Amino acid sequence: MKIVGNVEICNRLLPSLNIAGKGRSQWSSVGIGKLHGKDSELFILHQSAQNKLGTRYKVKNNIEQVFTRFVNEGKATIRFKSPPHDLCIKCDSLQLKLFLRTLKLGLENKIPAKTLLLSNITSTSRMPSAPKTKLAVLSRADYPILEGFPRTLHTLKINCAEQKIFDTRILKLQSLKLLDLCNNEITWLPEEIGLLPSLECLHLAGNKFGQVPVNDKRWNWISGGSIVKKLQVLDLSNNELIVLPKQLCKLKKLETLKVEKNNLIKLPPGIGNLSKLRTLAAGHNKLQYLPGSVKRLRLDLLDLTYNTFDSITDEQLANNLSVPSLLECAGRRVIKSRSVVRLE
Repeated sequence: MKIVGNVEICNRLLPSLNIAGKGRSQWSSVGIGKLHGKDSELFILHQSAQNKLGTRYKVKNNIEQVFTRFVNEGKATIRFKSPPHDLCIKCDSLQLKLFLRTLKLGLENKIPAKTLLLSNITSTSRMPSAPKTKLAVLSRADYPILEGFPRTLHTLKINCAEQKIFDTRILKLQSLKLLDLCNNEITWLPEEIGLLPSLECLHLAGNKFGQVPVNDKRWNWISGGSIVKKLQVLDLSNNELIVLPKQLCKLKKLETLKVEKNNLIKLPPGIGNLSKLRTLAAGHNKLQYLPGSVKRLRLDLLDLTYNTFDSITDEQLANNLSVPSLLECAGRRVIKSRSVVRLE
């Protein structure tokens, strides 16, 4: 049996020689089998593009331990006694489980020898190519209408492709972490997008989401499925938005929110619930005040340039914002410092 994935070989002796023992992960194949002959021993064969002949590891009485704690995530490590190598494997979890099962049965002599001939494993002329993890579609002519999208994608960018409707084939990309649909003509997303288990970054700038009222059910994708627990970056810039949907305030992991170049007249009152938010970019809008809940945010970057705050008085701003003045903040700091000194 042979599996294909990212494999890293760690030599445990190198740290004792003041040499970094951690190797580089390579796209490789790992097979298990025997040489020709009745008394041939069981081997594990590791092959890569740089080592086409492969490295054989004796199995019987040579495996110190097999680490399977993260096997459900497609990760396992086989520790050999001689040479003192750790074979760190990362691949499809189902294939990995079958491989480890075959290894166990092979050690117990429960598999016919003919089915484990090493020659059957090495008969392929070349290494399988690494799966495609990134794809950029930068024009309508480049759009993969017939061939679709590789299921292994981690990053998908579809920019300036004149898309008016969300392509539901994207919903099959279970490994997708970053989806960039900027500069199209999309007005809404399906609620099923929340079923993408790994989606962390969603870029939607330069579309037409402002054409859908914020109380419309077509905004439910924001608060559905895994998006609430996983999404870290949301870009809704340049979408003709007047107000933001209240569902946005449920994004527990959101760290970056970009809503520049819209027509926003206010921010959601519950925006202070975004406890993980560190970047809020809301420049080039029509904001006149901020909701009082913003004082609960712990922002590293706040961009409110080119808004209309100067159209209202300081007194109105203070009443709406419920935030103390700079003088009051300074006074509180002085009182707090004196209290600390007295306690000491």
